Amino acid sequence: MKKSIIGLITLTAFIFCISSCGGKKAKEDEAKTEEAAVIAGNVPKSLLTEEVRAETVQLLKDMPSSEIPYRIATGEVSIGVGDTQFMLPASKASELTSASRKARACGIYFADYSVLKAMGQNTTELENVLAKLTSDLNITFIMNVLQEPAPENVSKEEFAQFLQNRENQILQEMIDNDRIDVQIEMLSGIATEIACVYANPSLVVKGDATTAGLSDNLMKRLETLNEITADLTAYYPDLKELGETISPLKDKITSIETARNANAEITAIRDALLK
Repeated sequence: MKKSIIGLITLTAFIFCISSCGGKKAKEDEAKTEEAAVIAGNVPKSLLTEEVRAETVQLLKDMPSSEIPYRIATGEVSIGVGDTQFMLPASKASELTSASRKARACGIYFADYSVLKAMGQNTTELENVLAKLTSDLNITFIMNVLQEPAPENVSKEEFAQFLQNRENQILQEMIDNDRIDVQIEMLSGIATEIACVYANPSLVVKGDATTAGLSDNLMKRLETLNEITADLTAYYPDLKELGETISPLKDKITSIETARNANAEITAIRDALLK
């Protein structure tokens, strides 16, 4: 981030300490305890300031949307109609118990849902899985946003704007319900599944696969996610593990060719998200 989150929190604790000097000793001790926790890296979630929250939200809003659904829908990119074996089996959802794993799976299934929709494939099974996961995570409002029909016969820019608006709407709902950590888990699942799409041997990109431009988009998403997870681990411990798991992805998707050669490793990273 442009400003260090830990630095911002340290400043917050320092200002709080100064403002307490004329108060009771109990408040001074409380400020010192908070400042010590910051220095030790043990930051209570309650210290998430509005400034830090706003900066995190802005990073999420600025994250580039995936171009895969649009390019599949327009025929610029194609996947073998019968070859969706690379997708996460719907049955996997029933094996997940922790909220973080369910959120990651939610993101993975969202990505698969978008690809299947773009391919004109049936999505009923995934819709049922997503309905169950979002219910378990208490984020059922996402399904209403997801089921809004995508525009047809529009430009790449208009389609990208539709996807961005949809993502921002979900993000705002997450913020309003204090679920930023769930949003980050989901976005990481989405990015990882898109990497699996790139690594899929049946993926066909018109023109030179190495310079198709798909990888640049995903790399920017991964860079943003790595930055956010690194800065928010003090608030959400699960994000530390998440960041470490998805970090190697960036080097494996520098091109479609690279991703294809790293197919097994990328799939292993996706599997590790759900263990």
